[in-house]
Amino acid sequence: METPQHFTLKQVAESIRKTIAERYSRTYWVTAEMHKLNQTRKGHCYPELVQKEDESIVVEMRGTIWKQNFDRIQQKFFEIVKEPLHDGMELLFHVKITYHPLYNIGLEIIDIDPNYTLGALQRERQETLERLNKEGILNANQNLEMALVPKRLAIISQADSKGYSDFVTLLNGHPKRYHFNTFLFEATLQGDAAITSIQNQLKRIQKVKHHFDAVIIIRGGGGEIGMHCYNNYELAKAIATFPLPVLTGIGHSTNLTVCEMIAFRNGITPSDMAYFLLSIFEELDAPLDEILIRLPKQIQHLFQGNKNRFDQLTRNFQQTVRAVLSDEKQSFIRAVKDFEYEVKHRLSFSNQTLLEVRNKIRSSSVYFLENQKGKQLHLINMMEVHSKSLVNRKSQGLINQTERLIRISPVKIREELLKLDQTEMQLKLVDPLNVLRRGYAIVTNENGVLSAKNLAETGQELKITTEAQELKAKVN
Repeated sequence: METPQHFTLKQVAESIRKTIAERYSRTYWVTAEMHKLNQTRKGHCYPELVQKEDESIVVEMRGTIWKQNFDRIQQKFFEIVKEPLHDGMELLFHVKITYHPLYNIGLEIIDIDPNYTLGALQRERQETLERLNKEGILNANQNLEMALVPKRLAIISQADSKGYSDFVTLLNGHPKRYHFNTFLFEATLQGDAAITSIQNQLKRIQKVKHHFDAVIIIRGGGGEIGMHCYNNYELAKAIATFPLPVLTGIGHSTNLTVCEMIAFRNGITPSDMAYFLLSIFEELDAPLDEILIRLPKQIQHLFQGNKNRFDQLTRNFQQTVRAVLSDEKQSFIRAVKDFEYEVKHRLSFSNQTLLEVRNKIRSSSVYFLENQKGKQLHLINMMEVHSKSLVNRKSQGLINQTERLIRISPVKIREELLKLDQTEMQLKLVDPLNVLRRGYAIVTNENGVLSAKNLAETGQELKITTEAQELKAKVN
């Protein structure tokens, strides 16, 4: 059989390379998501380019950006978009289709259009605003009522952030030393990581919301870099629906993000937020300063007026007390005399009444005692008569019972002896020895006496008991 025409793998790869080079000789503009940038130490990048439908990847290709192109693209992109290239961005690539025997088909990226990305970010911002408005929560946080004096503050920031440091320094550095209770919830504040990080800290704060009056999100420095995360729908919704007022000072001056627009209040910088909170205290404090100036004079005037009124009232009170005491003294003397007369009259009447009662009690007691004594003697006589009669009846009954027992006992004893003789005769008749004497024998095995329930088996040893002897037998 003849060997068919064949080619080496290298020849096939070279044929594919030439075909693709001839067919796709020009460059193309392609939209795709840069899933991962994959920058190397030498400065080259090998991004993973994907297209998604319903959050599922339907196409994935390898990309290549050589160092000289990447430096140029990165600089141009940053100047227009105000952010560096990073993972997960939707981009418009200027590409050339290439084939490599080892790395297969790929796209060599010559340029990236930053204006397309800027438009995509603006679209995301507009879509987020429209979704929040459609759900009726666009102004939800702004409609909350903040505490009259918001002094318990939950701060979402980074501990080493200059913005956080400036914010705390301003709050605590006021000449009047207004007191704020601040608690830091550390979070990432720029880039894609900020979305989840800030949401997680908002969830933590919500669990202890009763400890705070407001939430402050502050970010210092960095300009416009990494601000796209504040247009994210999920983060904006978390802020819009948060149960406490959320204030933002995320450090940039143009193009308000969605999170700033829907927050209870926003400031360009953390310092603006600090001045806003201090202004609340100052506004409440201003009337107090004015009152403190007028208060000493008013107090002095009030004290003097009260002193004059008190002196006049004291004099009037003294005169009234003297008059009342004089009247009360006369009334008391008259009441004492009336009381003495009444007491004497009542004592005389009470003595007479007591004497009459004592005589009545004495005569009644004598009569009662004589009457009770007669009744007791009568009862004693009655008890003696009844006792003798009862004893006589009981004695006669005992005598009758004794005579009856004497008559009946011999007959009863003879009857019982006869029954005993009959029982003894019956026991002798059923005695096993008497049965054996009549020629019977008892056959037993290891389970007991043979019967319908205990039959002998072949090879089993039996014991036969007669009157005169015991025999052993074996069943054949």
